[in-house]
Amino acid sequence: MQNGNYTTYSSRSPRDRRRRQQRGRRRLLTLLAVVLVVAVIAVAAVIVFRGGGEGAAGASASGSKAADVSSPSPKPTVPPPEVWVASTSDPVRVWVGGDSMGGELGWALEPVLKDSKVFKPITFYKESTGICRYDFFHWGRQIETVMQTAKPQAAVIMMGTNDTQSVNQDGAWVSYGDPEWKRIYEKRVGDIIDTMLDGGARRVYWVGMPIMGEGWRNSRMKLINKIFQKQAEKRPGAEYVDIWDLYTTSDGSFDASLRLADQVHFTGDGQALLAKAVYKAIKADWLPPGSEAPSESPAASPSASASAL
Repeated sequence: MQNGNYTTYSSRSPRDRRRRQQRGRRRLLTLLAVVLVVAVIAVAAVIVFRGGGEGAAGASASGSKAADVSSPSPKPTVPPPEVWVASTSDPVRVWVGGDSMGGELGWALEPVLKDSKVFKPITFYKESTGICRYDFFHWGRQIETVMQTAKPQAAVIMMGTNDTQSVNQDGAWVSYGDPEWKRIYEKRVGDIIDTMLDGGARRVYWVGMPIMGEGWRNSRMKLINKIFQKQAEKRPGAEYVDIWDLYTTSDGSFDASLRLADQVHFTGDGQALLAKAVYKAIKADWLPPGSEAPSESPAASPSASASAL
Protein backbone atom coordinates (compact mmCIF):
# COMPACT_ATOMS: atom_id res chain seq x y z
CA MET A 1 0.00 0.00 0.00
CA GLN A 2 1.37 3.39 -1.00
CA ASN A 3 0.74 6.66 0.85
CA GLY A 4 2.44 9.69 -0.62
CA ASN A 5 6.17 9.12 -0.80
CA TYR A 6 6.11 6.28 1.74
CA THR A 7 5.72 2.58 1.09
CA THR A 8 4.40 0.23 3.73
CA TYR A 9 4.61 -3.61 3.73
CA SER A 10 1.97 -5.81 5.08
CA SER A 11 2.81 -8.97 7.12
CA ARG A 12 3.76 -12.15 5.23
CA SER A 13 1.06 -14.33 3.85
CA PRO A 14 0.10 -17.68 5.51
CA ARG A 15 1.84 -19.48 2.66
CA ASP A 16 5.15 -17.74 3.49
CA ARG A 17 4.81 -18.69 7.16
CA ARG A 18 4.27 -22.33 6.25
CA ARG A 19 7.34 -22.30 4.06
CA ARG A 20 9.43 -20.84 6.89
CA GLN A 21 8.14 -23.47 9.30
CA GLN A 22 8.89 -26.27 6.84
CA ARG A 23 12.45 -25.00 6.31
CA GLY A 24 12.94 -24.81 10.11
CA ARG A 25 11.75 -28.37 10.58
CA ARG A 26 14.06 -29.58 7.83
CA ARG A 27 17.05 -27.83 9.45
CA LEU A 28 16.15 -29.33 12.85
CA LEU A 29 15.83 -32.81 11.36
CA THR A 30 19.16 -32.40 9.58
CA LEU A 31 20.84 -31.32 12.83
CA LEU A 32 19.36 -34.27 14.72
CA ALA A 33 20.56 -36.64 12.00
CA VAL A 34 24.10 -35.26 12.24
CA VAL A 35 24.10 -35.61 16.05
CA LEU A 36 22.84 -39.18 15.76
CA VAL A 37 25.55 -40.12 13.26
CA VAL A 38 28.27 -38.63 15.49
CA ALA A 39 26.91 -40.53 18.50
CA VAL A 40 26.88 -43.83 16.60
CA ILE A 41 30.47 -43.30 15.45
CA ALA A 42 31.58 -42.51 19.01
CA VAL A 43 29.91 -45.64 20.43
CA ALA A 44 31.45 -47.80 17.69
CA ALA A 45 34.88 -46.37 18.41
CA VAL A 46 34.57 -47.19 22.12
CA ILE A 47 33.52 -50.75 21.34
CA VAL A 48 36.44 -51.25 18.94
CA PHE A 49 38.99 -49.82 21.37
CA ARG A 50 37.74 -51.93 24.26
CA GLY A 51 37.69 -55.01 22.11
CA GLY A 52 41.31 -54.53 21.07
CA GLY A 53 40.43 -55.16 17.42
CA GLU A 54 41.81 -53.70 14.23
CA GLY A 55 40.08 -50.41 14.96
CA ALA A 56 42.20 -49.98 18.10
CA ALA A 57 45.35 -50.59 16.14
CA GLY A 58 44.26 -48.10 13.51
CA ALA A 59 43.40 -45.48 16.10
CA SER A 60 46.78 -45.95 17.76
CA ALA A 61 48.56 -45.54 14.45
CA SER A 62 46.65 -42.32 13.70
CA GLY A 63 47.46 -40.85 17.10
CA SER A 64 43.94 -41.08 18.50
CA LYS A 65 43.69 -40.07 22.15
CA ALA A 66 41.25 -42.90 22.75
CA ALA A 67 43.99 -45.41 21.99
CA ASP A 68 46.22 -43.83 24.60
CA VAL A 69 43.80 -44.56 27.43
CA SER A 70 42.88 -48.08 26.37
CA SER A 71 44.18 -50.89 28.59
CA PRO A 72 47.25 -52.68 27.18
CA SER A 73 46.89 -56.35 26.38
CA PRO A 74 48.38 -58.56 29.14
CA LYS A 75 51.71 -60.11 28.27
CA PRO A 76 51.71 -63.89 27.99
CA THR A 77 53.28 -65.62 30.99
CA VAL A 78 55.81 -68.34 30.22
CA PRO A 79 55.18 -71.31 32.52
CA PRO A 80 58.11 -72.79 34.47
CA PRO A 81 59.56 -76.12 33.33
CA GLU A 82 57.42 -79.08 34.35
CA VAL A 83 58.38 -81.14 37.37
CA TRP A 84 57.23 -84.53 38.59
CA VAL A 85 56.50 -86.02 41.99
CA ALA A 86 59.84 -87.22 43.32
CA SER A 87 59.84 -90.92 44.16
CA THR A 88 62.26 -93.76 44.80
CA SER A 89 61.64 -94.98 41.28
CA ASP A 90 62.07 -91.51 39.77
CA PRO A 91 64.33 -89.54 42.15
CA VAL A 92 65.46 -85.97 41.59
CA ARG A 93 69.14 -85.13 41.17
CA VAL A 94 69.94 -82.05 43.28
CA TRP A 95 73.17 -80.08 42.99
CA VAL A 96 74.12 -77.79 45.88
CA GLY A 97 77.02 -75.38 45.60
CA GLY A 98 78.62 -72.00 45.95
CA ASP A 99 81.27 -70.42 48.13
CA SER A 100 82.15 -71.56 51.67
CA MET A 101 78.65 -70.69 52.92
CA GLY A 102 77.24 -72.69 50.04
CA GLY A 103 79.43 -75.53 51.24
CA GLU A 104 77.93 -75.29 54.73
CA LEU A 105 74.48 -75.40 53.17
CA GLY A 106 75.46 -78.53 51.26
CA TRP A 107 76.81 -80.29 54.37
CA ALA A 108 73.55 -79.73 56.24
CA LEU A 109 71.13 -80.20 53.33
CA GLU A 110 72.58 -83.39 51.85
CA PRO A 111 71.58 -85.64 54.80
CA VAL A 112 68.05 -84.20 54.75
CA LEU A 113 67.68 -84.87 51.03
CA LYS A 114 69.10 -88.38 51.34
CA ASP A 115 66.80 -89.24 54.23
CA SER A 116 63.79 -88.44 52.07
CA LYS A 117 64.79 -91.36 49.78
CA VAL A 118 63.58 -89.45 46.71
CA PHE A 119 66.46 -86.99 46.16
CA LYS A 120 70.02 -87.66 45.04
CA PRO A 121 72.16 -84.72 46.20
CA ILE A 122 75.70 -83.72 45.32
CA THR A 123 77.61 -80.77 46.77
CA PHE A 124 80.36 -78.70 45.20
CA TYR A 125 81.79 -75.54 46.72
CA LYS A 126 84.88 -73.41 46.34
CA GLU A 127 86.16 -71.33 49.23
CA SER A 128 87.02 -67.66 48.78
CA THR A 129 85.09 -67.43 45.49
CA GLY A 130 82.21 -65.35 44.24
CA ILE A 131 80.78 -63.67 41.18
CA CYS A 132 83.11 -60.66 41.19
CA ARG A 133 86.43 -62.44 40.69
CA TYR A 134 86.09 -64.59 37.58
CA ASP A 135 89.82 -64.03 37.15
CA PHE A 136 90.27 -66.16 40.30
CA PHE A 137 87.51 -68.73 39.79
CA HIS A 138 85.08 -68.58 36.87
CA TRP A 139 81.71 -69.67 38.20
CA GLY A 140 80.10 -69.10 34.83
CA ARG A 141 82.24 -71.81 33.25
CA GLN A 142 81.99 -74.03 36.32
CA ILE A 143 78.21 -74.05 36.11
CA GLU A 144 78.45 -75.14 32.46
CA THR A 145 80.59 -78.08 33.59
CA VAL A 146 78.16 -78.93 36.39
CA MET A 147 75.22 -79.07 34.00
CA GLN A 148 77.14 -81.29 31.58
CA THR A 149 78.46 -83.73 34.19
CA ALA A 150 76.15 -83.81 37.23
CA LYS A 151 73.06 -83.07 35.11
CA PRO A 152 70.99 -81.84 38.05
CA GLN A 153 67.24 -81.48 37.75
CA ALA A 154 67.21 -79.10 40.70
CA ALA A 155 70.05 -76.73 41.53
CA VAL A 156 70.67 -74.86 44.78
CA ILE A 157 73.27 -72.10 44.78
CA MET A 158 74.49 -69.86 47.59
CA MET A 159 77.31 -67.38 47.21
CA GLY A 160 78.01 -63.70 47.69
CA THR A 161 80.00 -63.63 50.92
CA ASN A 162 83.07 -62.48 49.02
CA ASP A 163 81.34 -60.06 46.66
CA THR A 164 81.82 -56.88 48.70
CA GLN A 165 84.60 -55.85 46.33
CA SER A 166 85.41 -54.58 42.85
CA VAL A 167 84.50 -56.74 39.88
CA ASN A 168 87.04 -57.87 37.32
CA GLN A 169 85.77 -57.53 33.75
CA ASP A 170 88.09 -58.50 30.90
CA GLY A 171 91.15 -57.65 32.96
CA ALA A 172 89.84 -54.24 34.04
CA TRP A 173 88.60 -53.38 37.53
CA VAL A 174 85.20 -51.81 38.12
CA SER A 175 84.79 -50.39 41.61
CA TYR A 176 81.98 -51.50 43.88
CA GLY A 177 79.22 -48.89 43.85
CA ASP A 178 79.82 -47.90 40.24
CA PRO A 179 76.67 -48.32 38.06
CA GLU A 180 78.73 -50.51 35.75
CA TRP A 181 79.51 -52.81 38.69
CA LYS A 182 75.80 -53.42 39.24
CA ARG A 183 75.20 -54.04 35.53
CA ILE A 184 78.01 -56.61 35.33
CA TYR A 185 76.95 -58.34 38.54
CA GLU A 186 73.32 -58.57 37.44
CA LYS A 187 74.34 -60.06 34.10
CA ARG A 188 76.55 -62.69 35.73
CA VAL A 189 73.78 -63.76 38.10
CA GLY A 190 71.30 -63.95 35.24
CA ASP A 191 73.73 -65.88 33.06
CA ILE A 192 74.29 -68.48 35.82
CA ILE A 193 70.54 -69.04 36.21
CA ASP A 194 70.08 -69.24 32.44
CA THR A 195 72.90 -71.78 32.13
CA MET A 196 71.24 -73.97 34.74
CA LEU A 197 67.76 -73.76 33.23
CA ASP A 198 68.98 -74.15 29.66
CA GLY A 199 71.16 -77.05 30.77
CA GLY A 200 68.24 -79.09 32.05
CA ALA A 201 67.47 -77.91 35.57
CA ARG A 202 63.72 -77.76 36.17
CA ARG A 203 64.16 -75.59 39.25
CA VAL A 204 66.90 -73.24 40.44
CA TYR A 205 66.92 -72.11 44.07
CA TRP A 206 69.12 -69.07 44.67
CA VAL A 207 69.68 -68.66 48.40
CA GLY A 208 70.23 -65.12 49.60
CA MET A 209 72.87 -63.89 51.99
CA PRO A 210 72.12 -63.69 55.73
CA ILE A 211 72.59 -60.68 57.98
CA MET A 212 76.23 -60.23 58.99
CA GLY A 213 77.79 -59.25 62.30
CA GLU A 214 79.82 -56.42 60.77
CA GLY A 215 77.41 -53.62 59.99
CA TRP A 216 79.29 -52.33 56.95
CA ARG A 217 78.72 -55.65 55.19
CA ASN A 218 74.95 -55.55 55.48
CA SER A 219 74.19 -52.76 53.03
CA ARG A 220 76.20 -54.69 50.45
CA MET A 221 74.54 -57.98 51.34
CA LYS A 222 71.13 -56.34 50.89
CA LEU A 223 72.15 -54.98 47.49
CA ILE A 224 73.26 -58.32 46.10
CA ASN A 225 70.19 -60.00 47.61
CA LYS A 226 68.00 -57.61 45.63
CA ILE A 227 69.95 -58.54 42.51
CA PHE A 228 69.51 -62.27 43.21
CA GLN A 229 65.79 -61.79 43.75
CA LYS A 230 65.31 -59.62 40.67
CA GLN A 231 67.12 -62.03 38.37
CA ALA A 232 65.28 -65.05 39.78
CA GLU A 233 61.88 -63.41 39.42
CA LYS A 234 62.56 -62.69 35.75
CA ARG A 235 62.99 -66.41 34.99
CA PRO A 236 60.22 -69.00 35.31
CA GLY A 237 61.62 -71.97 37.20
CA ALA A 238 63.97 -69.89 39.36
CA GLU A 239 63.22 -69.00 42.97
CA TYR A 240 64.90 -66.67 45.43
CA VAL A 241 65.09 -68.10 48.95
CA ASP A 242 65.22 -65.29 51.51
CA ILE A 243 66.96 -66.30 54.75
CA TRP A 244 67.69 -62.86 56.24
CA ASP A 245 65.15 -62.97 59.06
CA LEU A 246 66.22 -66.47 60.11
CA TYR A 247 69.39 -65.04 61.62
CA THR A 248 68.05 -61.96 63.35
CA THR A 249 66.79 -61.40 66.87
CA SER A 250 63.22 -60.30 67.61
CA ASP A 251 64.21 -56.67 67.04
CA GLY A 252 65.89 -57.40 63.70
CA SER A 253 69.47 -57.32 64.98
CA PHE A 254 72.24 -59.81 64.26
CA ASP A 255 71.78 -63.08 66.16
CA ALA A 256 75.26 -64.07 67.27
CA SER A 257 74.08 -67.37 68.77
CA LEU A 258 73.78 -68.93 65.29
CA ARG A 259 77.14 -67.73 63.96
CA LEU A 260 80.80 -68.43 64.59
CA ALA A 261 83.25 -65.94 66.03
CA ASP A 262 83.90 -64.49 62.56
CA GLN A 263 80.23 -63.35 62.58
CA VAL A 264 79.83 -64.77 59.07
CA HIS A 265 79.77 -68.58 59.06
CA PHE A 266 77.13 -70.69 60.78
CA THR A 267 77.17 -72.77 63.92
CA GLY A 268 75.76 -76.29 63.70
CA ASP A 269 72.32 -75.00 64.67
CA GLY A 270 72.67 -72.23 62.12
CA GLN A 271 73.42 -74.75 59.38
CA ALA A 272 70.45 -76.92 60.35
CA LEU A 273 68.15 -73.89 60.24
CA LEU A 274 69.44 -73.02 56.79
CA ALA A 275 68.95 -76.56 55.49
CA LYS A 276 65.40 -76.65 56.82
CA ALA A 277 64.45 -73.43 55.00
CA VAL A 278 65.92 -74.56 51.67
CA TYR A 279 64.43 -78.05 51.93
CA LYS A 280 61.02 -76.47 52.47
CA ALA A 281 61.35 -74.67 49.12
CA ILE A 282 62.48 -77.85 47.35
CA LYS A 283 59.73 -79.96 48.89
CA ALA A 284 57.05 -77.48 47.81
CA ASP A 285 57.96 -78.15 44.17
CA TRP A 286 58.82 -81.83 44.17
CA LEU A 287 56.70 -83.49 46.85
CA PRO A 288 52.90 -83.31 47.06
CA PRO A 289 51.17 -82.00 50.17
CA GLY A 290 50.98 -84.62 52.88
CA SER A 291 54.11 -86.47 51.79
CA GLU A 292 56.01 -88.11 54.59
CA ALA A 293 58.66 -85.70 55.87
CA PRO A 294 62.22 -86.92 56.33
CA SER A 295 63.68 -87.36 59.77
CA GLU A 296 65.19 -84.40 61.52
CA SER A 297 68.49 -83.13 60.21
CA PRO A 298 71.50 -84.85 61.82
CA ALA A 299 74.23 -82.83 63.48
CA ALA A 300 75.79 -80.52 60.90
CA SER A 301 79.38 -80.86 59.82
CA PRO A 302 81.98 -78.53 61.33
CA SER A 303 81.65 -75.06 59.88
CA ALA A 304 84.03 -73.55 57.41
CA SER A 305 86.80 -71.62 59.05
CA ALA A 306 86.96 -67.84 59.00
CA SER A 307 89.93 -68.08 56.65
CA ALA A 308 87.66 -69.57 54.00
CA LEU A 309 86.20 -66.18 53.16
